[in-house]
Amino acid sequence: MVKYIIKRLLLCVLILFGVSVILYLLLRCVPGDYVTNKFTANPNVEMSEEKLEAMREIYGLNDDVFTGYFKWLFGNPATGTKGAILLDFGTSFVYDAPVSEVIADHMWISFALTLLSLVIYYPLAVYLGTRAAVKQYGAFDYATTVLTMVGISFPSFFFSAIIVKIFAFDLGWFDTSLGLNSTGLINPSGWELFTDTAWHLVLPVLVVVVLSIGSVMRYTRTNMLEVLSADYIRTARAKGLSERSVVYKHAFKNTMIPMVTVLAGILPGLFGGSMILEDFFAIDGIGRIAYNAMNQGDIPFVMGYNMFLALLTVIGMLLTDIMYVVVDPRVKITN
Repeated sequence: MVKYIIKRLLLCVLILFGVSVILYLLLRCVPGDYVTNKFTANPNVEMSEEKLEAMREIYGLNDDVFTGYFKWLFGNPATGTKGAILLDFGTSFVYDAPVSEVIADHMWISFALTLLSLVIYYPLAVYLGTRAAVKQYGAFDYATTVLTMVGISFPSFFFSAIIVKIFAFDLGWFDTSLGLNSTGLINPSGWELFTDTAWHLVLPVLVVVVLSIGSVMRYTRTNMLEVLSADYIRTARAKGLSERSVVYKHAFKNTMIPMVTVLAGILPGLFGGSMILEDFFAIDGIGRIAYNAMNQGDIPFVMGYNMFLALLTVIGMLLTDIMYVVVDPRVKITN
């Protein structure tokens, strides 16, 4: 087990290195840069090409791709950065603060939103998917199939607009002001601030739950149908076991083995935020912050944010491989 984990950690380092190279090359190939976006977009500001070049020199955008990448990776003595290899991703152009601090300040908002949604939709999706498989081709199965198609097909911004129109504008149940707090709050107490924030989270959580439940439900239903057709399930039924015992004691355990694969994407999803959803509801989570930085060509922040997601992804994959051994004793890890 120890040798296996060490091998996977070394592989993770190689993957992260490859991801960083590809990301940096793509960012440097994007037309325009931060200086161009900031100083030439405003018609009231006139800057000569010499001044623009001087500003690019200050931001380190005059270096060629290879030089710029190695400065980002190993640090730049001129700017005092230690490099990404020591978890120093530099200073964000847009937010004028260390990238790691900006990520740490805003990722917890996204984490709370995603975790609350996950706690709601994941158990519900597993239950509905299991029931749909048991009631195959019945009314319940068709109803859940429709819900699955809605969750998979609707874009998040479109469904968010529908939810806001119905529950905020038409029914008036929620404040139409976006963000996490009402505009009329003046010096609220701790409890008032908590309840107001929780109330503003209802619609974003509802959107995430409806749009996320479909894929997990379909995956659960497919796995359950495969398990229910296995020979040992027919044997259990032939022995006279109740249908509840057959489904939840014998079939459900083996259904959850493939579901462990889904866990690999949960970890980056918890901290990564949702750019479109957070931008629509004006939630200052890490997704919205990264979206604004990307639009303005903030290379240090975009690199730091994506490497943060890549790190969470490889950690999630490693935990998934280890969890396979836990949920399925037949799986053996070889050195």
